[in-house]
Amino acid sequence: MEQEPDRAFVDLAMPFRPALRVHCYRMLGSVHDSDDVVQETLLRAWRARDTLEGPSHVRPWLYRIATNACLDELRRRPRRVLSSDAYPAADPNAYPAPPIEEPVWLEPMPDTWLDGAGEPESRYALKESVALAFVAALQFLTPVQRATLLLRDVVGLSAEETAEALAISVPAASSALFRARTTVEEKLVGKSMPSRTEDVDEALLAQYVGAFESGDIDALVKLFHDDLTTTMPPRPTWIFGLAANTIFFKRMTPAWNAPVRIVRTRANGRDALALYRPEPGGAGPYTMRAIEVLEAKDGKIVRIDHFMTQEAFRTFDLPEQISG
Repeated sequence: MEQEPDRAFVDLAMPFRPALRVHCYRMLGSVHDSDDVVQETLLRAWRARDTLEGPSHVRPWLYRIATNACLDELRRRPRRVLSSDAYPAADPNAYPAPPIEEPVWLEPMPDTWLDGAGEPESRYALKESVALAFVAALQFLTPVQRATLLLRDVVGLSAEETAEALAISVPAASSALFRARTTVEEKLVGKSMPSRTEDVDEALLAQYVGAFESGDIDALVKLFHDDLTTTMPPRPTWIFGLAANTIFFKRMTPAWNAPVRIVRTRANGRDALALYRPEPGGAGPYTMRAIEVLEAKDGKIVRIDHFMTQEAFRTFDLPEQISG
């Protein structure tokens, strides 16, 4: 049986676990895969502990192991996306498309993961580096480009440390970084990033929650920005623009035929809401049905990512059910 990690190794490696977990999330776009890969990273690190040149080298050493564990994972599965990056906008008069249950959707990350995960050398602020738009843009890079950009611009490793981590030359790492930066900036043109949009202020959030819980759709759509984008994974359907979202919400929200209760939370550096509804007929407790990540612009709601996957629900430290 394999020996348990000793206390010295645990004390050395475990302070980096929060940052490694967020790094793996950026690489993979999945909180569940990230948790698994971080466990694999720590196991690989323990087995390779004799290769650590000293405590001062532990940070780049752990990131090298974590990044390569992520690259191994990426060889086995498809990239994760937001529907607005993978499909054309839908007709708001049509019923939403059937769910795609395969693990292809970007998952929201609870803000509790940010505790202890900051990187002082980062080119990107911590909130920017986990914004849904940024993580979604990363998924369009090749795995090596993704790893290079994250190790250089988010983790803050040197060109030499990055090249060593990926077993490539320094010129190859620099070339991958240039291509990665170019692609990410192209993908982020016009997209919502913390430096370009706002948190939803308290008054706007209170109005949104009140309109949703009361079923006042007219009040709800008054809060929408002209450029509102609404996604709803695992359905590939997404809706763009004020007019289309007004049609969609007025058609779909009454079809729920039940009141909604909302619990506030945070995800990906943004305000988020857990939406609860009762079972058909309105009997019994309210069950979590969605996690919504919200973004604002010009004092209006500009993006609603309405995650309806069980995987997303289990990530947040929230009750599965609440009383009505």
